[in-house]
Formats: sequence, C-alpha cells, structure tokens
Amino acid sequence: MDSSSFVESYQELNQRFMKLVGDLSALRELSAIDPYAANEGELLNGAIRILLENNDIERCSVFLLTDERLQCAAGLDWPDLLHPERPRDYQPREFLIGEGIMGMAVETGNLQHCHDCSAEPRFAPHQTPFSGDLICVPVVNAGRTLGVVNISHSRANSFTRHHEHLLQVFANFLGQIITNWRYANRMEDEIRRRTRELEDALVEAEELKRRYQHLSIVDELTGLNNRRFFFPEAQASLSNAVRHRLDYSIMMTDLDHFKQINDRYGHAVGDKVLQVTAALLKGQTREGDIIARFGGEEFVMALPSTDWEGTLQLADRILETLRGVSFSSGDDVVQVTASIGISSLTGHESPDQPDLLETLLRQADQALYFGKANGRDQHCQYRDIQLKN
Repeated sequence: MDSSSFVESYQELNQRFMKLVGDLSALRELSAIDPYAANEGELLNGAIRILLENNDIERCSVFLLTDERLQCAAGLDWPDLLHPERPRDYQPREFLIGEGIMGMAVETGNLQHCHDCSAEPRFAPHQTPFSGDLICVPVVNAGRTLGVVNISHSRANSFTRHHEHLLQVFANFLGQIITNWRYANRMEDEIRRRTRELEDALVEAEELKRRYQHLSIVDELTGLNNRRFFFPEAQASLSNAVRHRLDYSIMMTDLDHFKQINDRYGHAVGDKVLQVTAALLKGQTREGDIIARFGGEEFVMALPSTDWEGTLQLADRILETLRGVSFSSGDDVVQVTASIGISSLTGHESPDQPDLLETLLRQADQALYFGKANGRDQHCQYRDIQLKN
C-alpha cells in the first residue's frame, strides 16, 4: 500500500493546524494588549510585533488617516524585532485616499492584495521599488475608517487566502484597540483639562479669599491695618501685658484742621497727607507694635512693653518729624500738624477686666481732644489731664 499520499495529507493538515495555532495565539495576545500604552505608536507597534512573531510575515505597518491623508503611525520588520537598538533608515511616506494600493483599500473599503508589486500598476509610482507580496486591509470601527494595516513579504506570491482572512480579523481587532485607546486618552485628557480648570479655580478662589481677607483688615488708601485688624490683635497683646505685669500704652494721633485741607486744596492733597502721615507713623513702630487707621484722619498705635515715658518720647519724635513735612498745592505750601493722646496701664489692672482695651482707647481719645482744645500740635497724657481736672 502506497502511504505517500497519506503522509502528504497529514503534513498539509499539520501545517494548517500549526498556522491555525499561530493565528489563535496572535489573536489571543492581541486581545490582551495593554490599552493604556503611553502613546498610539507604542500601542500599534505592540500589536504589529504580535502579528510578526506568530506568522510568516516579513514586514507589517499601520497607516492612520489624518486630514484625508494616510500617514505611517507604526512599522516593524524582522530585523527590528531581532535588533531593536539598530538605527532605522526607513522614511515612511504619506498617501492620499485612492493613491496606491493602500489608498485604494481606504477608498473602496475592501482588502487589496498585490501578489507581485513589480508588475502591479496599482503600486504607487513614488513608493520605494518593491517586487514582493503586499496585502492592505482598511481598519474600520463603527463604520469609520481609521487607516490601513499592511503586511508584506519580499518574495512574490508568498501570501494566500489564509493570510487575507487573518489580516481582516487582525484589522477588526486593531480598529477596536485604536478606538478604545483614543477614547481612554480623550477621557484622560478631559480629566486632566477639568483637573487643571479646577486647580486654577481653586488657586483663583484662594487668591480672592486672600485678597478679600487682606482688604478686610487693610486700609486701601494708606496700606495700614484697619479697626477690624486692630481690636483682636491689640486685645491679645494687652491681655498678655496685664497677665505678666508688663508696660502697655495706647497712642491716638489726629491731624489738625484736616477738613480745612480737604476743603481748600481738594481730596487729592488730603489723600497724600494721609499717606505720608501713615508712612511716618509706620516708620516709627517697632516689631510687636500695632498700628491702624481708625478712620478719617485718626490713627491709633498699641505699644506693648512701652511705659508712658517711652510713649511721650515717641510722640515727640512724631510731632517733630511731621512739622518738617510740607505739601505743595499750586502756589501754596501746606503745613501739617497733629494732636496726640496717650493712655497707659497703671499696673493695677485685673486680667479679668473685659473692657480694658476700650477704657484705654477712651482715655487716649479724651487726652487727644484735651490737646486739641488747648492749642493742638502737642501730645497729652491721660494721667496729666486727670491732674489738671
């Protein structure tokens, strides 16, 4: 009995079986490919590598459709797999829809198979000369053409119907993979964009909050703190002074005849006077002193660790410096003076006294207006006016 035909049938069946195993292995690996690759080219090269490793294909490439042009997005051949570090001199071209075999695959939506490209008029004339076998299949997903996948072999008539079927299945898988990757990255891009917007909004909100808090405690004209800032800060430092039996003074400063300056020379000159006065007062403070504009032309200073004698010396310096300041308005020279009222702790105050700060402010205010009523341009200590009264 002649067994040669039986052996040949067995060998052919075995070859088909091995091809089927290779195809199934490739598809299984393709279905497990990581959809979160860093970029689209990396994703496509991973898919191409799977196809090359499981089939007798020399080269595979993917061209994606961008602005009606097919542009090479990925391409590998066996030397690339064996020597990934080698320099590549391949210069991929781009094709219009309908141009060359790839362009025709996209235009028709059908597989294009060129068994011998050297004798094929469909082969684009500006392509690199090629005499082998080439199959091009459009990559489509949800009715939208994404590009084309190509396989080639340097030997003509190398590919069979089996390769055509395989590449069509591969193209379907690839279309889904590309779509999923793009969708995931669009979502990530959208999340990043929304996150940036949220971060920017939070920064803006913090800035507005900081600005609001700043404006709520800072006088915009002079840059000094205002009453809202002064009271809690002064109360805290005063409580500490009383608790530890330390010196503490309050000094109130009010510009003399300021309304006349505004009425005669205008608010621009008046604002300038206030700004210069504020800078002068701030320049006389030490670390720990608390200064604020109380409103209008009135300023207040809380002076921890400063007894009434030290406060009088400070008041002398302020009055003397202010007398040396003048402002020009047209042909007129504007001179400015101030009256200052001072109050200080006596050393007999109780830490539990709830209205102590208001008492010291009231005493300083009384001393201030005593000075105004008795000639202005001077400082008065509350304890002195008590003696005079």
